[in-house]
Amino acid sequence: MDSVFLLLERQKYQQITTNITTHSNEQQNQLLEFDFSQFSRSFHDLLTVIDVINALIDKTKKKSNSHFDTYADLQLIMNSSPLMSPSFIEFINSLPTESIPNPAYYKTYPSLWHIPAICIQTRAKLLYHFSMFVAKLVSIVDFSLFPGQSILIDKIRTARAYMLYATKFQLFSTTLAVTTESDDMPTVNFDTVRASAIVDHGLHTMFSQAYEQLHNDTHLTFRKQNDRLWSAQYLAIHSTDQGGPYRDSISRICSDICSTQLPLFILCPNGRTNSDLTRDRWIPNVFPLNKPILNRVKKQYRLDN
Repeated sequence: MDSVFLLLERQKYQQITTNITTHSNEQQNQLLEFDFSQFSRSFHDLLTVIDVINALIDKTKKKSNSHFDTYADLQLIMNSSPLMSPSFIEFINSLPTESIPNPAYYKTYPSLWHIPAICIQTRAKLLYHFSMFVAKLVSIVDFSLFPGQSILIDKIRTARAYMLYATKFQLFSTTLAVTTESDDMPTVNFDTVRASAIVDHGLHTMFSQAYEQLHNDTHLTFRKQNDRLWSAQYLAIHSTDQGGPYRDSISRICSDICSTQLPLFILCPNGRTNSDLTRDRWIPNVFPLNKPILNRVKKQYRLDN
């Protein structure tokens, strides 16, 4: 896909001829021709997206582009929110079309005051078509690739700020729905004897045991719509989890969090001084800013240094 993208950037919508040298008794040049009219509709949609991206980010191609910067585009997208109009098409049709600025109409969006009204409408149409074409490409383009793995995906990502909120929310909701459809339920093995030990500084509490076995897939496990997130197996007890061990593990994990065995929460000031009311409340602990973050936490939440 990236090779095709580079090829198209060089000479798209044209017939491309490549000389191929074949080694035989006599060297001959054979012509390999690509006719873009024979490609699929999805392929042409991809071409259109690239063209629209170039039109959006290249300030020299269109006169209307020179009027827009990041703030103007953001305010135009905000102005096109579903709260403002039942549909984006109706929103476009409702925009003024005169060739001079209309600060009265855009009084709540100062970045649009100085822009000719017809340019704003043209820009809105461009944003609308861009979002529609990107939505079509979701099924054929792998947006899960990391930056630097695909020139094509990186190109599309450069224009993600131009996507309409309605399109973003629809794609986001679809992704969330897919991650909740799995029926797989992880099994967490709990050693209640080790969890009762106080001398190990909380390394084997019920919370720690659950975290060690679940944290790699937390981003998937906690999106599922099951009644239970895991099946609890108590070692040496031979319990069968029909709900009882799971509920007990949740209770014990909560007890671990609100205790001195773990540094996640600390007793509130009233509790520490044993004075006034609400002495049994636990509050989140605050860690020093210069304290390093564990690599596995960085990986899980993709935190930057």
